Amino acid sequence: MWVIFGVTIGYLIVIGIISYGWFSLSTPVNKQESNPVVNVSVVIAVRNESRNIQNLLRQIVNQNYNSNSYEIIIVNDHSTDNTIQLVNQVLNKHPDIKIKVIEARGEGKKSALKEGIEISSAQLIVTTDGDCHVKQGWLLSIVNYYNLSGCKLIIGPVIYEHEKTILQKMFSLDFVSLVASGAGSAGVGLPLMGNGANLAFERNTYNEISSRGNQAKYASGDDVFLIHKVTSRYGAKAVGFLRNNDAIVSTLPPLSLYDFFDQRKRWASKAMGYRTAWPVIVSLTVFFFNAILFIMLASSLYFTWLLPVYIMVIITKFLIDMPLVFNFLSFAQKPNLKPILFLMEFVYPLYIVMVAITSFIFRFDWKGRSQLK
Repeated sequence: MWVIFGVTIGYLIVIGIISYGWFSLSTPVNKQESNPVVNVSVVIAVRNESRNIQNLLRQIVNQNYNSNSYEIIIVNDHSTDNTIQLVNQVLNKHPDIKIKVIEARGEGKKSALKEGIEISSAQLIVTTDGDCHVKQGWLLSIVNYYNLSGCKLIIGPVIYEHEKTILQKMFSLDFVSLVASGAGSAGVGLPLMGNGANLAFERNTYNEISSRGNQAKYASGDDVFLIHKVTSRYGAKAVGFLRNNDAIVSTLPPLSLYDFFDQRKRWASKAMGYRTAWPVIVSLTVFFFNAILFIMLASSLYFTWLLPVYIMVIITKFLIDMPLVFNFLSFAQKPNLKPILFLMEFVYPLYIVMVAITSFIFRFDWKGRSQLK
């Protein structure tokens, strides 16, 4: 019982710190600067995105940002479909927009992004993914925050959209919890995580620190490791979260449980590469708390008195998580996900323990590439 109590208090402290950070984040005024003078390179690594790439490019082409102040760099990561032909169709329709298309020399998203950044010419690099959707004010909101904050790296909000099933809604709520945790951590000056689907950083900063550390062996984590390196090199104030609805990038949720677990294993596999204290503390606290819940549930089959204790701890967890998650859902305009948070509290211990263990044992597939670790 003392172990349960201690781990619960630890979880309360960690989530309390993150929640305080989220609520302390200021929302930038929607009135944007009329002529921000910042050149931007939007770098997108693509692999087999024929279903999505044209929609994304049309949205970027139609940004309410001076077309002379940004370029789009598409790096083709050895696509086996007609992604690049579709990119060229958009390019031909918009000769006024600077769009560069290159073939990746190396293999994998991390290598493709690096090659795209190498040929960029702008002061500010913005990355997203080929299957994402962006709003018309996306670039302007990023540049405005960059000018106001002085941050060297900006984490943008990412959400799932068009969830059709209860399973996809659960995937979406889980993803919201991760993004909210990254936002709150940045808000309290302890940068934790971000998503390469919506990330902005100075080109010079990237070039200076990209060779630091030894995380090249990980198939995932270029975004998170970059955040950690910038924090270590320049301090927490160099990293900020952009709490602006115009900056939200959306993408589709995983289609199945298999896709979901494969994605989460890929994300979890990079945890062994963490080299800063806060990400390690958060990862261990969340894992051990959910592991205790998992053990309690399994043990209640033999020790029935543990079941009411398990339910009490689940209710406590719900009350701890609710302020952060509910407020972020309101910000993201996804209030329909609030009713399933309590249900998710029973699912978290099972899936977090499974993902944590399997991510270090089994390999995963991604975009037609198998045996990734």
